[in-house]
Amino acid sequence: MPFSEGWRDHYDRMLRSRRRLAEAAGPSSIGSDEARDHLYHFFQDSYHLKDWLVNDPSLGFTPAAKQALERHITATRALANCADLCNGTKHLVLNNPRVPGTPANLASQSVSVTLGAFETVSEFGPSVKELATPPADATTAEHLWLVEFDGHYYDAANLADEVVAEWQNLLRVQGLIY
Repeated sequence: MPFSEGWRDHYDRMLRSRRRLAEAAGPSSIGSDEARDHLYHFFQDSYHLKDWLVNDPSLGFTPAAKQALERHITATRALANCADLCNGTKHLVLNNPRVPGTPANLASQSVSVTLGAFETVSEFGPSVKELATPPADATTAEHLWLVEFDGHYYDAANLADEVVAEWQNLLRVQGLIY
């Protein structure tokens, strides 16, 4: 086990990953490539929580409990879509979707950029066009990703909130968090 970590460490990592995704959704100074990295990492960290749970020796998962967890993930829309998004972003191609039919996929990314107040400088008098330079810290971006599944489009950040809520519900039911 890396650094003597357990399932709780990965659960906390998933929550940090969700916070980074929320920050990337904006407004922030995060560029689109890094924002997309946060998106991918969230779904990967979230789905891989199941591996940390079943492999943590302190929990003593039996083969039957592992199968029950897999069935729960498949039966829970948010977690099943999280699994498909994780595996699709991890392997480029999704060969075994959790849900029959069209698997969840990242359909689009859009960004809204806001420029801060400009300071105008005219060095040569009123007949010359003013030079406008925005302060470096004034530009922000807000990212929006759409996930497509079942012929509908959903905000990826909202799906991320559902995924966290589903994991928290499952962990509460199991008495692992309160």
